[in-house]
Amino acid sequence: MLKRIKGLKTLALALCLAACGGGSGGGTSTLAPAIGGFNASAAVVNSGATVTLSWSISNASTVLLQPGAIDVSSRSSYPVTPTVTTTYTLQASSSAGSVQASTSVRVYSWSALGSALDGFLSSSSNPPSGTVAGYSFLLFNRSGTLYTRSGGNQSLSTVEMLASASKLPSSAAILTLVDQGKLNLDTPIATYLNSAGNPITWPSDKALITMRMLLAHTSGLPGLNNNQPGCLNQPTGTTLQQCAQSIANATLVYQPGAEFNYGGADYQVAGYVATLIAGAANWQAFFNSAIAAPLGGISSFSYGDASTVTNPRIAGGAMSDVADYATFLGMVQGGGTFNGTQVLSASAISVLTTNQIAGLPVAYTPFSSSAAPDYPGYGLGVFISATSLYPGSPGPEFSDPGLYGSTPWFDNGLNYGAVLLIDQDTQTGLDMWNATRSLIIQQLNGTSS
Repeated sequence: MLKRIKGLKTLALALCLAACGGGSGGGTSTLAPAIGGFNASAAVVNSGATVTLSWSISNASTVLLQPGAIDVSSRSSYPVTPTVTTTYTLQASSSAGSVQASTSVRVYSWSALGSALDGFLSSSSNPPSGTVAGYSFLLFNRSGTLYTRSGGNQSLSTVEMLASASKLPSSAAILTLVDQGKLNLDTPIATYLNSAGNPITWPSDKALITMRMLLAHTSGLPGLNNNQPGCLNQPTGTTLQQCAQSIANATLVYQPGAEFNYGGADYQVAGYVATLIAGAANWQAFFNSAIAAPLGGISSFSYGDASTVTNPRIAGGAMSDVADYATFLGMVQGGGTFNGTQVLSASAISVLTTNQIAGLPVAYTPFSSSAAPDYPGYGLGVFISATSLYPGSPGPEFSDPGLYGSTPWFDNGLNYGAVLLIDQDTQTGLDMWNATRSLIIQQLNGTSS
């Protein structure tokens, strides 16, 4: 009798196992299949980028991935490379039925952006013309490069003069001294000159000038609409120290802190004082240590050949290709970090992007009278855009346009930045920026195909 009971139990257990089944992929089951999750490793990508789809499934004998009816029964993930926005559907089936789940991957389309940039190309382009003989362009966000393009007589490796787009990198380098506790933006620079043994004579009428005033163009020193010392246009034949002395000897055009007056004299003095504080051999050596080295070298970025350029123009003498400038700009837009290295503190970035000229009269701005209202604020080396320029983004937006039209900008609302390098004029650079900005914002927001 006992043997009979044991036999019946064994038979019952076998029947239960056969009926209940279980598992996923490859087995049979009478339980309804279930999909615990179906996700993409990235929701938005460039065309051709690889995205990994992953899932969790139970009680399925067959699992198909659409489009393509790909049998993924024995897998829990699958790589895809969409070239257009695609919805992927996972169908899990067993003899008890089937279930499905979907996830979408949106693919950026930059064709309209490329066409807009190419629309400015012309074989005969003499400034100011509204067209360019060539350009290079790089768009990025915090995940990396989104889009690059070049046209005409430029390639992505072309090194262009940045002109005033040099100010933001110069200011960022000087702010590293604040992070190190060697510089206070609101201490009169006369204090630092005195500590260095007064290598130049700093007149008493300029005793109140601070580093903040120099970097915000509110020092009272001559601006571009004034008679600036000629040494600003002499990269050789004189030194940064001698040029700083010439600027010190110039007559103030207004009292320190009283007006915004855009120019190059401020930054020339700021650069000289920074090299003294840092104990650097020259400005390029200081910049390399403060910014270039932590960014991995950015080898194309320089203020000229340091063996011959003894008086680099701190506000306008730098040059770079599009990738190296974008590396720098990405660090700024990313809160001061690059590949896990803190190049600038978050507080330094905050000061750099805070409007320093609110309520001050504007003696001179580099923009035309019609464009000037679009850039009402200025930080330390960056203009702050009017909100009307970037509908579709919460902003704020910052830029540092140059005399020859090269225009870097970044948007902290949509967390992207871009660098446009051209050899033309400021207005043409602004025109190209204005023509492309809305296309970028539309793609980032998913409001355009």
